[in-house]
Amino acid sequence: MKASQLPHRITIQQENKAVQNTNTGRLTTEWVDLMTIWADVSDLSTKDQLQAKALSSTIQARAKIRYSKQASEINTTMRVKFEGNYYQIDGNPTHDLNSRREYLTLNLSTGKKEWK
Repeated sequence: MKASQLPHRITIQQENKAVQNTNTGRLTTEWVDLMTIWADVSDLSTKDQLQAKALSSTIQARAKIRYSKQASEINTTMRVKFEGNYYQIDGNPTHDLNSRREYLTLNLSTGKKEWK
């Protein structure tokens, strides 16, 4: 996969632990950067958005990333940071159809409200 096909930088983050605020006692989740990688991020077409809504899905975009051993470990407990927004990873990454070792596609859905 050529670098020119991956024009965007995304950061994959992993939940580290819950930290308790000493003043309020409230638990907040701490996220750490796992990897920053090149990707081709594209919004869903109107047709795809309508199909997703019909299935009660909140998928907004897809990110195509280069396959690597580290990238193959991405899962739904992680999140994606892109252009200041946070996205949930909806389902496990899907492999390319030919070699299954060229690229992975991440389905990105609306991030949780508390992630802002």
